[in-house]
Amino acid sequence: MIIKYTNYSDGVHHIELKKSAEKLNLGEPFTGDVLLNCKMDKSLSQIACDCELSVKLNLTCDRCTKEFTSERKAEFQIIYLFSKEGIEEDDINVHYLSPEIDKINLSEDTIEYCKLSIPLKILCDENCKGLCLKCGADLNKETCGCVKENFNPVWDELKKLKDRSNN
Repeated sequence: MIIKYTNYSDGVHHIELKKSAEKLNLGEPFTGDVLLNCKMDKSLSQIACDCELSVKLNLTCDRCTKEFTSERKAEFQIIYLFSKEGIEEDDINVHYLSPEIDKINLSEDTIEYCKLSIPLKILCDENCKGLCLKCGADLNKETCGCVKENFNPVWDELKKLKDRSNN
């Protein structure tokens, strides 16, 4: 995902980049093409890239174990400066462009934001009911006949004490 910025005049340019998840070495759970829409604003002192990322993932639901494909989107901004002045070490989205370099490579940042797009809790649907803890039935498709006990294990010790006092 390389842009040869010397081919562009100063001003705003819209660039669409596409590369397969395999060629970006993303591995599982990523699949298909990674699409990056980049709005590049080039001036004499810097290049600002506003990027919109779209990637597909093959996921397994944490509640019902159903496999599904999800498209994730992310937005990020990267600034490339032609001068080292004003660059602080903790600015992770600000880079210096050496005069010898005529291209910017967005691959590493794209890979990083792809990985950040994986949700912490993977659900096939917000309202997924999951599986029955006793019989394993998919509660999204059927209702099981298991008796639901509203028992909290926090009260185990008190129950033992109560049973002893009743005897």
